[in-house]
Amino acid sequence: MISVMLETWNLTRDPAEAVATLRGQLRALAPQLAACAAELVVTHAGLGAAERAQLAREHGRTITWLELPPEAGFYEHKNRGFAASTGEIIVFLDGDTEPSEGWLAALTSPIARGEALVVAGFTGYPGALAELGNLFDFPHFAGTAPQTVRHFWANNVAFARHVFAAHPFPAIAPMFHGQCQVLALQLRAAGIAIASAPHARVTHGWPVSARDWLAVRLLRGADTVSLLPHVADAYAPRASPVVRWLGPLPALSLLGVRAIAGTLAALRGGPRLRSLALVAGCTLVDAVGAAAAPVVYRRLAA
Repeated sequence: MISVMLETWNLTRDPAEAVATLRGQLRALAPQLAACAAELVVTHAGLGAAERAQLAREHGRTITWLELPPEAGFYEHKNRGFAASTGEIIVFLDGDTEPSEGWLAALTSPIARGEALVVAGFTGYPGALAELGNLFDFPHFAGTAPQTVRHFWANNVAFARHVFAAHPFPAIAPMFHGQCQVLALQLRAAGIAIASAPHARVTHGWPVSARDWLAVRLLRGADTVSLLPHVADAYAPRASPVVRWLGPLPALSLLGVRAIAGTLAALRGGPRLRSLALVAGCTLVDAVGAAAAPVVYRRLAA
């Protein structure tokens, strides 16, 4: 049996907008869930009983609702949702993503066939700036074995149940959304490959306001500082003490390299001025987030 774990932590705090977004996602998911006879678990923080009942009626299938306190974090929704599921294959999806047709079957079939224990799909932004936005926020790094990747995003990944039971999303503070990358490193250390399912695609929405964009970018910059020591531990353990000693400098250097790659990509085509503005804006705000990571976490991570 397959369990799809859908968290709504990412949805707006406005109940009406949250219900509207969830309604559209459930409508898109319904035929895929039916085709795979999949269970659906939805976590929420105070969605009303009447709204839940109405959504379940419209969905036409049983939904397991799991209410969490408002202060519960993104990865707590994931881990607690897993505990409420029963499937031998567990799939993680975010409330602000839109799965493509055939997404669920493409993501789970390698595990069902016994060919993989963890499968990562492809996450990307919509629109003319998608390629550049993906380079900045959803890059994909090929693994050492064919048809594998080195990491995954928590909004589009499937696990064999026993694997996730042994390797849940780690509790790391302060960190915003880097825990899935740390888990990927832990899986690597355990000798568990992450298979790639490029046809299992989900579209991730852009931030809905300038304020949200600014907050997310600052936190992504801070996460760059927090993640690099974990990456160094895995791939260059001798350099790890130096990375920690240098503080934000390695992260700022990495952001500079990324800015160069982004500028070259922006100049190759597409809406050039908007692309260059996106590169400049992301680089500047991410750099501020990296340089002031402790303050950013303290002010924004909650």
